[in-house]
Amino acid sequence: MAVGIERLVRRAALAKLKNDAGVTDLVSAASIYPQAVPNEPTWPFIKLGPTGTLRLRAAKVNGGTVSLDVHAFARDRQVDGQTVETAEDHASRIGAAIETALADNHLTLDGGEDARIELSDIRLMQDQEPDAFHWFAQLNARVLAA
Repeated sequence: MAVGIERLVRRAALAKLKNDAGVTDLVSAASIYPQAVPNEPTWPFIKLGPTGTLRLRAAKVNGGTVSLDVHAFARDRQVDGQTVETAEDHASRIGAAIETALADNHLTLDGGEDARIELSDIRLMQDQEPDAFHWFAQLNARVLAA
């Protein structure tokens, strides 16, 4: 069972974000990406980061712990040329929606396995791009199977 769970967790997390109304109210599902992002993404956008897996083996248990980063990028929110929300607040609200969708939750993987997920190491910082902010967290998923 532990073989390939990284892919299953990554795909389930991506689907969860794209299908969560709280997230897609702020970021279009078309702007929620796996690790690869187009050269000119539509802002704001969300992307998944690199993954890592630690196998879990015990009597009658074969599973793993998968970690992957979730990133959100935002600029000032403009309406009719006027800033109605700073990039910092915009990124923070997107991050809060991601937290609501993913923190202390479960994902059902393609094989039917349950992945218990939680978020850790949540941060908000100014992005390298001027006038943009970057929110990110580490998603940790624990998958056990007999």
